[in-house]
Amino acid sequence: MSRRIVVFDLGGVLLEWDPRHLYRKLFADEESMESFLAEVCTVEWNERQDAGRPFAEAVAELAPHHPDKLHLINAWHERFGEMIPDAIHGTVDILRDAPGIRFVSEPDRGLAHAMNKGIAMASGEIVGELNADDRYLPGALDAVGRAFAARPGAEWLTGRCLIIDADGREIRRPITAYKNWLLRRYSLGLYLTQNFVSAPATFFRRAALQALGGFDERYRISVDYDLQLRFARRGDPIVLERDLACFRMTEGTLSMSGFETQFREHAEQARRHGDGHRVPVLVNRMTSRGIVLAYRGMKVARARRPGAAIGARGG
Repeated sequence: MSRRIVVFDLGGVLLEWDPRHLYRKLFADEESMESFLAEVCTVEWNERQDAGRPFAEAVAELAPHHPDKLHLINAWHERFGEMIPDAIHGTVDILRDAPGIRFVSEPDRGLAHAMNKGIAMASGEIVGELNADDRYLPGALDAVGRAFAARPGAEWLTGRCLIIDADGREIRRPITAYKNWLLRRYSLGLYLTQNFVSAPATFFRRAALQALGGFDERYRISVDYDLQLRFARRGDPIVLERDLACFRMTEGTLSMSGFETQFREHAEQARRHGDGHRVPVLVNRMTSRGIVLAYRGMKVARARRPGAAIGARGG
């Protein structure tokens, strides 16, 4: 069975992206530039634009606090192309020569819009989504195909997902074990309490995905939970008792930098799709608040570590 693959480049994958290419032209010294990127136009600030926030809102957030740097903040948008000097050596050539692969690097309205473009280009019966930092495990796609073939009435499938760090080492094993425990006990009511279904290990029938309208562009980060809840209202997923994928958790990813938006969206989505499940929806709201407080504490603790520093990255 042939597979058609669509690659969406968000910077640092096919194209070299680094704001320093631009800001070295605007600062007299490296120290001032690095201070600006660490304290003003930060990783978290930039990731919100990647998630779909209009640049006018981004400027409005920073302008009252840094009025003397407004021209530098505006340069991020007005001269964005100067942050991308060229393709990463060899990567585009590899893709051009690979059969069945199409890569896309172009403006969009945010994460949901970009993924909807991929759905529109897909031609297979089964659709999955995989971010550039994540990966499928050997044999995963064959297992998914066999499971769907055995259950022709099922519209979606999910399985277990490992969490790895930047070097590919498995981390947060207790969290993975907890999510797997919930997954084995899947029900709509339980799923409304919290999102324990991992996007890299989840697959959909394309016809059902199109019937549901794809990903909802009103959400900036938590686009997966909303879509999966809409599928859940139609029927339970196939749950595979095997590891299918790895989710990479590092500083600068949307899941790390945009956690407050993510869990605020989780609570709203449970409320929107939770008719007849008032208690699970309430549990979701309380759980989301607790997770945000815990993440805030972890963020503060990391910032206080000796030598801790954050630089801008991601495109």
